[in-house]
Amino acid sequence: MTVSKTLTDQRGFLKIALTGAASAANGGLGDIFNPEGVRLGIIRSYIYFATGSTGAANLDIGVGASGAKCTDILSTFDMIEATVGGKLFYCQAVPVNETEEAVIWESTEYITFTGSATSVGMAGDLYLEYIRLA
Repeated sequence: MTVSKTLTDQRGFLKIALTGAASAANGGLGDIFNPEGVRLGIIRSYIYFATGSTGAANLDIGVGASGAKCTDILSTFDMIEATVGGKLFYCQAVPVNETEEAVIWESTEYITFTGSATSVGMAGDLYLEYIRLA
């Protein structure tokens, strides 16, 4: 076996601003297209809520088609103000059991955001750490 050091154009981190909305449709809070145009491995994700939603609602975040409800980054997370306001949370992008597959963000896919009910009042940021796999 041989090893060598390879320098690549790794950007590695993405910050996505989140703002609540009245929509409860799949992907109704928005989506973000893969910014690198290559296959990415999401290795960590954090979400900070400056404020939570004014009403009871859950948040789903994941990788897939535009307008789809995806849950492989965050699933059914309570985003009401009393629970999340002013707090930072770790989202389990890489499973606890490290032998399982991590989240892959294909070059043609989106990160989608879905609220189970109105999420008006919620404001925050999602931070994604990733590696380029191509």
